[in-house]
Amino acid sequence: MRCILSLTLAAAFTLATAAAAERDAVAIAESLQKALTAYYGSGEGTVLQRAVTDSLARALKHAGLASRADLHIEVLLSDARPSHPTRHQLSENPSLDYVRSISLGGATLSAVLRDTNGKELERVSFDRYATALSEVSPSLDAWADARLAIDRFADQVVKAYRRHLT
Repeated sequence: MRCILSLTLAAAFTLATAAAAERDAVAIAESLQKALTAYYGSGEGTVLQRAVTDSLARALKHAGLASRADLHIEVLLSDARPSHPTRHQLSENPSLDYVRSISLGGATLSAVLRDTNGKELERVSFDRYATALSEVSPSLDAWADARLAIDRFADQVVKAYRRHLT
């Protein structure tokens, strides 16, 4: 079962139509929601959902597809790991340092593209995790490597989206 927290991709952009705002959602897998609540902070789910919606909106806008309403995008964020401690982790463990404490972060995402009748057209899956500390993003954002994965995922979704334009 998935814990669905709906945000819309199009709502992140003022250029998108109201119809598009109702069609696209980002869900967080139940296992990730449990990890967010237990380890990273329950508010971090919203941060990650916003990162996905913003990245997809930017990618769609850049491709000139931001206001199209002929395809629906359903996104599932299955896993995400921070590159630096989150606020919750820092408050729970004073030995962590926001700058010096680093982890192998990243994310796993999938999307289903549907036509206006709800028929599934294509699935897109993507994951990216740093595999060594030398590969961790230099950004101090807790979700820096997850954001890199999200941006690359958004590019893949746009490519799939273009294949199905009518």
